[in-house]
Amino acid sequence: MNFFGTARLSSRIETTPLVGLIGGLLLAHALLASHVVGWITVLLVVCCGTRLFMNRPGAVLPSLAVKVLVFAVGMAGIVLTYGSMLGIDPGLSILLLLVALKILEANGDRDFHVLTLIGFFLALCGLFFSQDLLIWTYVAGVVALLTATLVRFHRGPSAGSYRISTVLALKLLAQTLPIVVLLFLFFPRVYGGFRFQFSQSLMGSAGMSDRLSPGSFSSLVLSDEVAFRADFPDGNVPSIAAMYWRGGVLWRGEGLTWVQGPPLAQERRLGQLAGAGVRQRISLAPHGARWLFALDRPASDVRGASYQPGGYLQSRRAITSQFRYEVVSRPENREATLPADQRVETLRQPTHISPRVQTLVDQWKSDHPNPRDLVDAALYYFRRERFIYTLSPGTYGDSSGLDEFLFERRRGFCEHYAATFATLMRIAGVPSRVVIGYHGGEFNALGKYVIVRQADAHAWCEVWHKDGGWQRIDPTDVIAPERISSGLQSFLDTQAANTDPNAARNSTAAAGWREFQRDLRLLWDSINYQWDLRVLNFDEDAQRNFLVTLGLGAAAWSEIVVWVAIVIAFILVVIGWWVRRPSRAGFDEVKHAYAKFCRALERAGVPRESWEGPQHFGERAAAQFAAHADPIRRITTLYIQLRYSPATPDASPFLLAVRQLPKLDRLKSGT
Repeated sequence: MNFFGTARLSSRIETTPLVGLIGGLLLAHALLASHVVGWITVLLVVCCGTRLFMNRPGAVLPSLAVKVLVFAVGMAGIVLTYGSMLGIDPGLSILLLLVALKILEANGDRDFHVLTLIGFFLALCGLFFSQDLLIWTYVAGVVALLTATLVRFHRGPSAGSYRISTVLALKLLAQTLPIVVLLFLFFPRVYGGFRFQFSQSLMGSAGMSDRLSPGSFSSLVLSDEVAFRADFPDGNVPSIAAMYWRGGVLWRGEGLTWVQGPPLAQERRLGQLAGAGVRQRISLAPHGARWLFALDRPASDVRGASYQPGGYLQSRRAITSQFRYEVVSRPENREATLPADQRVETLRQPTHISPRVQTLVDQWKSDHPNPRDLVDAALYYFRRERFIYTLSPGTYGDSSGLDEFLFERRRGFCEHYAATFATLMRIAGVPSRVVIGYHGGEFNALGKYVIVRQADAHAWCEVWHKDGGWQRIDPTDVIAPERISSGLQSFLDTQAANTDPNAARNSTAAAGWREFQRDLRLLWDSINYQWDLRVLNFDEDAQRNFLVTLGLGAAAWSEIVVWVAIVIAFILVVIGWWVRRPSRAGFDEVKHAYAKFCRALERAGVPRESWEGPQHFGERAAAQFAAHADPIRRITTLYIQLRYSPATPDASPFLLAVRQLPKLDRLKSGT
């Protein structure tokens, strides 16, 4: 079969705009590269390189047979890789395969326009996976590059450097900004803000689940991913030690493993929470589950959420996009009674209790009949036996894990201590449960908000007292008090310094640099957070508040739309007048370019005399700068033809020759 017959077309696209187009497509593809199989990226790059190679003189484009073969092999590879052609990742792979084939056959104005539009589409597709301000900025850069490439393509070979096309493209984009802002502020919003993204499976990415087992939280410590951000409109920011972000309650335990347990009756009653309220506005990252978080303990209603037994919030739908809500928490509990089903569940003992564990608990009960004293005795046991708080406690067995932890290894993370303490309390006859969520966070002083990361995941215990209701008991505060008072990162730094003296010296030497990096990171996070609040979260409520501020709160949407249409029409008229204004229409580009040429020679030491014609001046300048005589004579000849020829020749060669004039310092030196 003849794959490369001479009957096929050679390229009719100039190399410079083709390079810009391919660069824009590859940059747009970079946003999607992590969502497609790696060989698709390789195929796209190979097709781009092949197309550039075939843009040389005499080369011909691939035949139909080659393109069909590439398509068939690509589709087969996608089916084998994903097992299906349905879904986001297979769909993106198919799209990029078609883009690669379109690049191979691109050979004219229509193909160039189609590929440019595809580049715009690919860049915008990246926003479906992340809408961080950095991604928006990147997408804006890709759009500007593709627009400049389109301008360069239409200006033709005489367009000169890419800088001129880029400036023109930026001017075109700037002219659209007033219309974009108007539509953003006044176009009616039916639901949600300016946020959109693919609803992929995100289960478990928040670090929360309905099961707590050894290692379930310690595995998150190295994750720097943001779980949520919280600001405090009233300015009463709690201390780090008081930042217990309640997320869920686990009722049923078997030693070191705890689960949510069966459904229980709703317990929320008016008046059971008291104390000064702390108002929070929380921006929760998508995680695919229904967990919501609030300071211990949430006491106000949240739209789209409900209270669950245990006093925590849960969304009525999965959180698959950024979710912002406001909640008030109150720190004082006034529970007087424990519901019957909760009492049964919180006193349910594990199926297997070893003699050593039973003996330990019986000793506490014998020495401390008062439940509060018994709780203190258990906490004292953790302190006295020198338990260690560590991220790498090792693996504990399913049946013997509790004994190993209590009597042998005594090493664990927060989930080990919370689960163990709650189990011991139940064996002692004290109602208990495990609470999961986050603790602490990083306060951003620039934006006045707290950043809570996955690394801040935490578990603690609650016990019931007849005269005080549910009381928080955090064994971690006994084992590693600096973890609670200063935060996890500070604890890890201190621990590293204590175990390695060299690390302490290095830490001191690098403290200034780390602080500078932290300030930069918080500055960027603050900017990004404001972008999220002011732009991406500009939903129907924010829009209505904005209209009220302008005095348009009572205006009908039909009236607002009409006024917006009138303003947009006025803007378009102004832009049209500006582009076609008389001073612009009368602009003599040839005259302006020749004046630039004369000024360049004057700065180089050869001024044009008032009586001197272009021919005489050109010859004199060429004689003065022999090394550049040819371009000077060419500019002069082209200018004379444009000014004195009976026909009207194309000005492009003259304008290009002036742009290509050597730098002034080179003229002056005669090089």
